[in-house]
Parts: sequence; structure tokens; C-alpha cells
Amino acid sequence: MWSELQPTDRRLSISPYWMCRTEELILGFFLLASFAIAPQSLNAQVNIEVLRTDSLSIGRSGSVGGDMTFQTGNVDFIALNFRGRVYNVTPTQTRLIVGNGGLGFLSRSRFASNGLLHYRRSYTDVSFYFDPEWFGQINYDRSQQLTFRAVGGAGARTAFAQGDWGQFGAGSSGIVEYERLMLPDSAIHPNRTLKVRWSSFLTLRVVPSDNLVITSTTYLQPAINDFDDYRAVENLRLSTSITETLALTISFDLRYDSGPPDGLSALDTRLRTGVTYTY
Repeated sequence: MWSELQPTDRRLSISPYWMCRTEELILGFFLLASFAIAPQSLNAQVNIEVLRTDSLSIGRSGSVGGDMTFQTGNVDFIALNFRGRVYNVTPTQTRLIVGNGGLGFLSRSRFASNGLLHYRRSYTDVSFYFDPEWFGQINYDRSQQLTFRAVGGAGARTAFAQGDWGQFGAGSSGIVEYERLMLPDSAIHPNRTLKVRWSSFLTLRVVPSDNLVITSTTYLQPAINDFDDYRAVENLRLSTSITETLALTISFDLRYDSGPPDGLSALDTRLRTGVTYTY
């Protein structure tokens, strides 16, 4: 099954009280950071498939990490980013909260910022063949002239093949997307949009060895009423384990928007290198 829980022999010695307090501190930090100083999200798309590569046990778990970003396209900058996520897993469902934050230097003279907070709930006992889920997200992205974005949706995901070598899967969902942009009065693109999109993806995870995981995920998001209005996102990620809880990551992101706001490039790319600690 796509979301089958993997067994683990590791047990945390931290008490439930301090685990809850730690999660609250992590979420509070990233919520504040993501709406204050975060230049993180190239495409306002959380790649949940990368986050699902970890083996999950019943209970709470999560990770914190950071990376260095090199981005080209609408904005050329170097940024130091921070991120965190918290899982709450039961035998019937999985809850996930993701927050991103950081600080970046833009064009040698000013800073660009953005931020993101994402919540998702998946139901793992409905069917052996697929997992239904729903999600919500809020974010902003100054480099895209985006002052506010809210997304909500529901769908399902499945796995075509899986084994010790890795996993190949796909998913599809319907999403409602509201965007508020900061554009000049002369702009052709509207300052506010409300659209219904169909979001689908293909993902391939390959595990060449115990210490190396390669993940590729491709998203396509056309508007329901106009398939010429679409966004395409590709993420390629390599993760190598240093210890049981620490990993080095290298990620390449590519985003294409068929109808970008006035003055913005249709294509953005981003290269990230970072470290992730999992608890």
C-alpha cells in the first residue's frame, strides 16, 4: 500500500510532554519565520512525495533542517533557508504540518522574501490501492509579486510498483486557488484571481543503497476551465545519510508558468544543498 507504515526498532526516550512542547516550539518558529523573513518557496508547491520517503512509526515524529539556495529566473539570489515538519501517525490516518522560513540577498542591494505553511491529512485504511487526502496551504512570494495565496483541495494517491528498489506512484487532486498580486495599474494580468485547478503528479523513488535515496517528482496543474493556463513543476532530490538521524541533501527545482504576471519570467530554477535532522 502507498502509505503502509514501515516497522522500526528505534524508540525515543523523550517524554510525551517534552515532545509536544518541542513540536510547539518548532511550529511556532517556522510560522513566524515563514511570514517574516522567508525566501524559500520557488513555486509555492510543497513536494509531499519527498517528505513521504521517510519510514514512519505510529506516533509523533518530525525533522528540522536548513539549506543554501541558488535561484535564477525572476529573481537571482542566494539564500539561507530553514524548514521543519511534524507528523502525527495513527493506524488509520497521517497528519502533516510543514513550515518554511529563511533569509535571502537579492540583486546585491535588497532582500526578497516569501513564506509558507501547509497542513495535510491522509486516510490510510480506506483502500488497499489508494489513499484519499485533503490539504490546505497559505503562502506569499515577493519574487513572484505574490502578496497572498490560499489553496485548499482533496484527492488521492497510489503506487503502481514498489519494493526494496524504491517506489513508482502517482496522484491527482482538485484544488481551489486564490491569489492576490502586487502589480502596477497598467498590468494586463489581474491583481486578484480565483481558480479551480486539476493537480496531478508522477513520482519515482530509487534506493541504490542504504545511504542514498534519489527522488524525482513532476507536477502538472492546469486550470479546469482553460487547459492552456497551466503550471509545471519538476523536483529532483538526492539524499545521503550521515547517521541514522542526519542527512545531506541536494535538490534541483524547475517551475514553468504558462501565464506569469506582467514582468515575470515563465521559467524559474533553483539549486539547493542542505542538512536535515530527523527525530
